[in-house]
Amino acid sequence: MSEESPATPRQAGHFLQLMQGNRSKTWRTIAGGIGIFLVWQITLIILALAFEPLTRMLLLRGQDFTAKDEALGALGLMVGGFGPAFLALLAWRHFVEKASVRTLFTGESRFRWPLALAAALAIVVLSFLTSAAFAQESMGPFEERIAKFSPSDWLLLAGVYVIGTLVQATFEEVYIRGWLLQHIHRFIAHGFVSVLVTAAIFSMLHIGHPGWATYVVTFAMGLAFGYSAWRLNGLEAAIGGHVANNFMSALLLGTLVGGNPAEMDLMEGVAYALYLLGFLGFVEAWARFGPSPARRGAS
Repeated sequence: MSEESPATPRQAGHFLQLMQGNRSKTWRTIAGGIGIFLVWQITLIILALAFEPLTRMLLLRGQDFTAKDEALGALGLMVGGFGPAFLALLAWRHFVEKASVRTLFTGESRFRWPLALAAALAIVVLSFLTSAAFAQESMGPFEERIAKFSPSDWLLLAGVYVIGTLVQATFEEVYIRGWLLQHIHRFIAHGFVSVLVTAAIFSMLHIGHPGWATYVVTFAMGLAFGYSAWRLNGLEAAIGGHVANNFMSALLLGTLVGGNPAEMDLMEGVAYALYLLGFLGFVEAWARFGPSPARRGAS
């Protein structure tokens, strides 16, 4: 299979190739990647030890938290824990690699907000459709939260999770499927193999979760979002989809306080497979019929 093998010859690797020829030395790139990772992890550790709402959330998984407790813990984790590393990554691209910060997000001349918003909407719709059709039992936590929280609680949590997932999910996409994917592609010629490597890394970054389900789900998600970056010449769809996915699971299912399920049954697996296939269908539809580089034949 050649570099141009997915349905759009020649253009699919454009976003991936933005760092080829960059003057940053390999050792400096490795040091930068490790340094950003350490900023991320050390910040999380400090907050987990020093910020009491987050400490309680991490130690008392599955316990009954008030909306205020959950909101404070979520802000500490998602904004305080991911924000400093996000800023470090942006600074590294601008000051060390001497490249435009925009190139971490897209291969286009500007970030495509319509694509990001359309991907987010597609994820929301697919989530409800697949859950309703194949995994109704998985919505049990949502029913419990409906009974527990008042309308004002829902407004508070929705606001917190909008802000939190924008920071957390966008950082993960920009770090893994932006910065890391572009640099891995400097040494691995084939775009899909580069995507495969970053999907494996993305799954391994979730170490510590109980059971096997989280690792399978994050690997599959990494493949889908990585493919969208390759196919659509940027991270817009991946960011929109990732933000919407994390927002829905955190707000409706309480996964941030309760943790991800350790396992999934057959029907839940079918639902999740259709969910990601639906997202890939959205990516292909946008590539073939939308205002994307796939139609322009960009190289």
